[in-house]
Amino acid sequence: MSRKAIVVILICITALALFAGCPSKEKEGASAAAPDFTLQDLSGKKVRLADLKGRVVMLEFWATWCPPCRAEIPAIERLHREYGSKGLTVLAIAMDEGGWDEVKAFVAESKISYTVLKGTEDVSADYKIRLIPATFLIDKEGNIKKQHMGGGSNETVEQAIKELL
Repeated sequence: MSRKAIVVILICITALALFAGCPSKEKEGASAAAPDFTLQDLSGKKVRLADLKGRVVMLEFWATWCPPCRAEIPAIERLHREYGSKGLTVLAIAMDEGGWDEVKAFVAESKISYTVLKGTEDVSADYKIRLIPATFLIDKEGNIKKQHMGGGSNETVEQAIKELL
């Protein structure tokens, strides 16, 4: 079995365990500079994290096959709509290994209006992603202020967004 297949299986098992109600992990405290990246959005346009300095960024690592990720979409959409005009940018990094067309179709079907980017192993490694969904809140200076691994973090994420804005 390939290394990628084993990683995908482990992520699936972890995601399913989280969806079943296992506790999630949240980190807060000392700031660290958010690793910069340049990724493509659904239309092929390149998006660079460093270009978003001056805005609060919610970075969401997810996948179409992940039940907890799917469950969080309505809450993320609401945050995007409510706080986007106040300085929040939502970037959802799709970690699907299948075809990009599948992600595009899912985004259209789910009516996601925030920016979806095609993830890479390098970006996943830079952010030390071990399970999804994984949420990072990045302040206006480009520092990670809060991170949450696993589902069910919507109220604490919203409160942190309000504080950062």
